[in-house]
Amino acid sequence: MTISFLDENFGTTFSSLMNSSNREIKIVSPFIGFRTASALADFIEKSEEIIECIVITRFDREDFINGVSSIAGLERLVKAGVKIYALQSLHTKLYIFNKESIIMGSANFTFNGFYKNHEFGIFMENEKVFAEECNAYFEGLLSDINESGDWEVTVSIVENEKRICDNSVAERAFAQKKPGKNSFPVIIIPNSRRWGATLPFTDIPNKDNDNNDFLEAIFHSQSEETTHERNTGIWLKFEGNSENRIPNELSFFERRKKEHMKRTFFPTQPTGIKQGQTLFMTMVSRDLYGNDTPMIVGYVETSGYKKSNIVHGSAPFATKDHGRYPYYVEFVKGRFLSGPIKNGISLRELARELNIDLYPNPKSDFNEIIYTHRQKSHLQITKRAHDYIIKRLETLFISHGVDEL
Repeated sequence: MTISFLDENFGTTFSSLMNSSNREIKIVSPFIGFRTASALADFIEKSEEIIECIVITRFDREDFINGVSSIAGLERLVKAGVKIYALQSLHTKLYIFNKESIIMGSANFTFNGFYKNHEFGIFMENEKVFAEECNAYFEGLLSDINESGDWEVTVSIVENEKRICDNSVAERAFAQKKPGKNSFPVIIIPNSRRWGATLPFTDIPNKDNDNNDFLEAIFHSQSEETTHERNTGIWLKFEGNSENRIPNELSFFERRKKEHMKRTFFPTQPTGIKQGQTLFMTMVSRDLYGNDTPMIVGYVETSGYKKSNIVHGSAPFATKDHGRYPYYVEFVKGRFLSGPIKNGISLRELARELNIDLYPNPKSDFNEIIYTHRQKSHLQITKRAHDYIIKRLETLFISHGVDEL
């Protein structure tokens, strides 16, 4: 019989129990983080055993728009075979492994909840009566959800929600543009759209209590990257511009048939780009839905900028844009989507999922996050953004293929 308190070891305890699971994992959590979801999805996909995993969570649009909960994380889990069900007004946090080991407490299934926030909970193992009660609670909740309607989160539901959330992020960015002298202040009205079962015991008469978990929202902005290290050495490298968007049906390699395969070009000397640093190649193009937005299609390791990296008129590589982009850095190696640019990762998605944690210099609103790149050839991003993009690209490489330098 094991009973212990958890105040700072939620993440390590969860990982240990997950890695030792060989039958089933059950999770109840209002918020789902991308990193935690990816870790669970990776475990399920690589496990030699067939792991049944069921998640009960909220499906509130405002949570996704603000990055408090990750719609991309839900997508990752669904595609890994996890069954996910939506329940409105959910606040419970419960984790059950093989029907025997239990974690319960205040921590959401997010990186912040497991590793950064001040949380408290209980871990129990070999407590038969308690485990039976927790399993009965979970199964009863799941049964009530299923009886109230079809609230399973599917790939099509996730894809539709991603599109709507990305559009909402862009609309807020547009609304938050600096007003003129005679303009009224912009008031952003939270999106009240919620999807999921509504069970009798969750109908709380006092609507003031039916809010987002404000503590999670506060701590969300205090992740490991909010120390905002200024010089990360991780870059978004933009190609194309708003006047000449790159066709989104082309792949990265197809687009570069008229360009140098192992160089990317700049209007001014990119002296900040050093040897061994990472460039995420970002095409100023359009997404799957035809929205104008930069699309990340791969990443490279660069040899860094040298003073000799200047394109001369007599060089083997010559284009009409020499005068506009005379400087370059070269790639050492790289990996790219082999499919169309439109299948990449949009800047809208990064704004939704990472919010103020996208850039080392935090932006105050969606307008700054979405439009900071304009008139810029490259921008530094955070380590958290790097980790998110790499994870997403790896799943896209599996779906659409990968080309390597």
